[in-house]
Amino acid sequence: MTAGEGISTPPGPRAAKNQVLELTGDVPDLAEARRWTGEVLTGLTEDEIADAQLVVSELVTNAYEHGQHPLCLRLRRSRDLIRVEVTDLSSRVPEVGHSSVRATRGRGMVLVDRLCRQWGAVRHAVGKTVWAVLAPQSQNPNAVLSG
Repeated sequence: MTAGEGISTPPGPRAAKNQVLELTGDVPDLAEARRWTGEVLTGLTEDEIADAQLVVSELVTNAYEHGQHPLCLRLRRSRDLIRVEVTDLSSRVPEVGHSSVRATRGRGMVLVDRLCRQWGAVRHAVGKTVWAVLAPQSQNPNAVLSG
């Protein structure tokens, strides 16, 4: 599956370690989500961490704006992949928008689509999980998920 092509099962990094952040407030704490992402992803370049933080920000923002609370943010890290997952209670699946140059909104999934190797969504009995897979170029053997 290519990026954003409908609903599918996310690829599963082998020997991945999970970290989970519950987001229960009515207002997204994007700063906390970005800070947490930077803390748990170690051994990556600053640019790779910034890309992961941007993807987290966009997926969490979409979940708050278009989904239903509560939310769960999960990071999975293997040697060569980072998977970001955001679960909410809405069944509505995000789409890549087509916004004008002057628009101030509607570019979130465009950014996710450009930064990620793949992305998609999995519907559950109640809600969905939107996932995105980044493939850091550094391939640093010390790059692990801390915690």
